[in-house]
Amino acid sequence: MNKRIWKTIVGFLVLILFWFWVWLHHPLPRYEGEIQLDGLTSSVDVFFDEWAVPHVFARNEDDLFYAAGYLAARERLFQLSTVALGVRGELASALGDDFLSTDIYLRTWRIHDTAKKMVAAMDVDKRSIYNSFCNGINSRIQEIKNDPPIEFKILGMDPPLWDPTIVAGYERMMAHEMQGAWKPEIVYGAIASYFGEEKLAEIIPGYADDKPTIAAIEYDQFKPVFDAVLDQEFALRDLFGEHNADIGSNNWVISGSRTASGKPLLANDPHLVFTQPPRWFEMHLKGGRFDVSGVCIAGIPVPVIGQNKHVAWGFTNTMVDDVDFFVETINPDNKNEYRHDDKWLPMTVLEETIPLQNGEDTTIVIRMTHHGPIISDIHSLLRNDDTAMSMSWTGHWVTKEMDAWVGINTMKNWDDFTKALKNFGVPGQNIVYADADGNIGWRPAVFIPVRKEGFSMVPRPGNDSQYDWKGKVPYSQMPYLFNPPGGYISTANNKTIGDNFPYYISGLWADPSRAEQIKKRLDTLVNAAVEDMKSIQLELTSPFAQEITPYILAVEKGDETGNLARAFRYL
Repeated sequence: MNKRIWKTIVGFLVLILFWFWVWLHHPLPRYEGEIQLDGLTSSVDVFFDEWAVPHVFARNEDDLFYAAGYLAARERLFQLSTVALGVRGELASALGDDFLSTDIYLRTWRIHDTAKKMVAAMDVDKRSIYNSFCNGINSRIQEIKNDPPIEFKILGMDPPLWDPTIVAGYERMMAHEMQGAWKPEIVYGAIASYFGEEKLAEIIPGYADDKPTIAAIEYDQFKPVFDAVLDQEFALRDLFGEHNADIGSNNWVISGSRTASGKPLLANDPHLVFTQPPRWFEMHLKGGRFDVSGVCIAGIPVPVIGQNKHVAWGFTNTMVDDVDFFVETINPDNKNEYRHDDKWLPMTVLEETIPLQNGEDTTIVIRMTHHGPIISDIHSLLRNDDTAMSMSWTGHWVTKEMDAWVGINTMKNWDDFTKALKNFGVPGQNIVYADADGNIGWRPAVFIPVRKEGFSMVPRPGNDSQYDWKGKVPYSQMPYLFNPPGGYISTANNKTIGDNFPYYISGLWADPSRAEQIKKRLDTLVNAAVEDMKSIQLELTSPFAQEITPYILAVEKGDETGNLARAFRYL
């Protein structure tokens, strides 16, 4: 009797385990044979090379990008779903209430709201590309709806459907992640609030000359919001992959006069932090106007960095200061009014609903000034104060990067490149250029706000119109290089525009060490080949380290232990 019971129990457990294995199992993607997709108007050929990079050949652009969206979703569906939830500010609906504060933060940054306006402003013919791409993603979602990948089963969530506003919103989320201008104003503001402006002056050389001079600002009351912003920024970067990463990028282009082939060589090594899966998704797309290959960002339908039959291009971050925070004076008799010069201006008050994991939802209120959203409202203790903090960000402008991506991928010459970049400015990028005719060039694709005392590096007085942004620097006044006499162009997040430029750009440049070493290497090249480009990309020499290491070694006592001793051994 006991043996029969045990056999029954064991058999039952085996059955449960088998059922659990079947439930967890999700079939691997097919890389050979035929797949039927109802959304295609004709057949599409996809060849996967030895690195599993898809080469997509279609008879028209609608099918090309439908297939591209399907493939991106097939390989990266959970990654794309996390992106869509982040753009919409709905992370808590899948990941739990711990992410509600992050959703509120993303909603306050107006990511999805701005994305909707960007899509509405797109050229109709270009919007169709993004529609087809999203339809391809949604086709894959419908295909696996009854048997989703394991991540969705564990979390008990359905993959969110895509539309072009998610693509535009992801572009804005990337702009938010890549801009570093928020950090100094928040960190330095926190230093001023915790330790006083005398300590801040020790940290920022020349602070007394750069601080706002029209009105004195008390930072003590903003301690909670400085802490809250830092917490949310770190949480977002932990989720999407940039917290504490050594972010930076290099690119350069060499004229054929310096290469063995007589043709230009262009190199780019963007330093987005390593994640698994990575941000990048390599593809080759051929159909209609497109014959382009390179690396997309998973969720963006076209290569961000790449080459077509005529042109190659590469990106680095311009490090532009594109965010300012403003201290607003609130009307004590009406918390939805704020002072601007000698007037009380009404705020725009928005209510938004955020879905929660338990099926319920919560409603939040976002207050908007002409500077931008009241960011201090993310901390509940500050919502009824007589002061508040708003922010201006170029990412709130309704711009046309979505159109620019199409123009860049289909360009044939420098004039096409110049035209496409008129629409590109968020996030600001240094873009180097090489074409099949032997030309090389560089343009900074960046929208630079015109403002007073740009390098104040602390929140500015919002009640004084002198500190308001006055539009952006006209594209016609932006510098550029085309076939420079030196025969090469390089950027490495360093200061690329000289002091004679009449507008403030940034004080956030990367240390020039990388740029100096790249220039040193490029100066020596006469008959450059691809192997030389690889060698420079793998360069380990740091002029900054060469300069500072002797000073560090000079203080070694010899009795160090632990990590300190290990550090000295490495040096």
